[in-house]
Amino acid sequence: MGLARRLSTLLAGLVLGTCLAVGVGSPAPGVPSQRSTPSCSSPDRPFTPSSVTIPGVVGRTRVLALGRDANGVPKTPPLTDKGKWEFGWDKASHIRPGSPHGVVRLTAHTYPRDGSYGLALGNRLLTQLRIGDLLVARGGPGRRLCYHVTKRVQIRADHTLPAYYDSSGRPRLAILVCSGVRRGPGDWSHRTIWFAEPRGSVQESRGH
Repeated sequence: MGLARRLSTLLAGLVLGTCLAVGVGSPAPGVPSQRSTPSCSSPDRPFTPSSVTIPGVVGRTRVLALGRDANGVPKTPPLTDKGKWEFGWDKASHIRPGSPHGVVRLTAHTYPRDGSYGLALGNRLLTQLRIGDLLVARGGPGRRLCYHVTKRVQIRADHTLPAYYDSSGRPRLAILVCSGVRRGPGDWSHRTIWFAEPRGSVQESRGH
């Protein structure tokens, strides 16, 4: 196994073994966008994602370009009222929407459902994001790329999923959140990951 592959597997184990933490505060969740289908064309070059829209699930949601911690694990959004409704993007991977290879890696927070803190973006995705749904990643003016969700995977927290860290395969976008049973602060039993494939021109609407 090459060094790059070993590093990828190690990082996958770290992020999948470290759950998104729980913060405080009551957010005002983003209003889901209408289920209309935008016209998307393939970008002429990769772009840094600044927002993601999932029609019928969540409106335009900010994407934060974040680094990695001391263990090489991609950082998650801040534990604030805004942060719990934002995506984190692994900018250290250098994989962006429109890149010819690899996975655009996103994360979002999941909060407990006991009413102590309110819910977060991950909770909404877990209940509403389905295979076949549309995602629209946006960057600078006029820069956007559409994806369709093609796969949803749930794995145990102590397992790894190297596909999330794929840097050389076909271009995709993936979102990782904590899921399953919350056993304590920052300790969830599973991870759920959605994979989405890029679409140059989107004609289908949500649910088709």
